[in-house]
Amino acid sequence: MKSRNRLKRAGFVIVCGLIGVVAVGLGFMLADTIILYAHESSGGQPMLYVMERAEPGESMVVPLTGQDFANHPALDAVIRGEERNPSAWEWGYRDQRVVGGTKVSYRESKALHDAYGPRGERGLYPLMECEDAYYVVVTTWP
Repeated sequence: MKSRNRLKRAGFVIVCGLIGVVAVGLGFMLADTIILYAHESSGGQPMLYVMERAEPGESMVVPLTGQDFANHPALDAVIRGEERNPSAWEWGYRDQRVVGGTKVSYRESKALHDAYGPRGERGLYPLMECEDAYYVVVTTWP
């Protein structure tokens, strides 16, 4: 009988532990949802800007694929579509120009930042390569 009570007690402790882990995970998901909802309700909207670079220099280069454009339609619209509107080459730097920008949702802004945002300790942006041109992707939140 004692060994049976020990098994019940061990099972109860394990089940309570699993319930606790699930509760914490759901709490983090709820917090993330509330934060995104609060940002979206604030009245502002994030923006996506794409800048073209003349040469890659020593930056890390990541080729853009059709899947990247399928996953991020706003990126496709700015680089290859209706939101493309290149400015003059002088925009802070003589080898860089803005090729376009568009409004995006907070989720899309976060996804773009995670995929193409600054990397490493120094926070350098990787260059995206598409059709022999190099791009920097920048997202802003209001």
